[in-house]
Amino acid sequence: MNSRPLFLAAIVSSTVLVALTGCGKSVSQSAAEMAVKAASGGKVDITSSGSGDQAQVTIKTDQGVATVSSGGLGMPKDFPSDVHLPASYTIKNVMQMGPTIVLTMHSPATVQALFAEYDGSMKSGGWTEAMAMQTSQSQSVLTFQKGERNVTVSIVASTDSAGGSDVSLQSTTAQK
Repeated sequence: MNSRPLFLAAIVSSTVLVALTGCGKSVSQSAAEMAVKAASGGKVDITSSGSGDQAQVTIKTDQGVATVSSGGLGMPKDFPSDVHLPASYTIKNVMQMGPTIVLTMHSPATVQALFAEYDGSMKSGGWTEAMAMQTSQSQSVLTFQKGERNVTVSIVASTDSAGGSDVSLQSTTAQK
């Protein structure tokens, strides 16, 4: 199964997540469905729920289902227990699409501290480092492999007044 069209649909939907929050089948939702249909090339149905700071958008296409959630979120129930999470964090967004889970988190730790934390914890958990890159004091990326699974961690210095770092973690299991 080619997940590229569904992935594009999920990306497009995540950009309209806030506009759809708490709405029925609004003009913005119809526009979002047209955008996702154009990206995926197939039949699309977008449903949304939530209000205020919490929202969820579900996209159903011919290629499958993707869910994008934001605000006041807990860890997805099927998140792998051997994937390291920062010592302190808040989940900002969750996207699940087939065998892929993407978490967007905020941590009060610095980019350098999180880089060292992930580097040590993932390796000690049996993960093999495939790539580690620090492009500056404010940005780094690590990629790990374990069997048929891959984890990519992107860490950037937060630009908000709270400081700390924003972490994007993608966990994928290869489909057989």
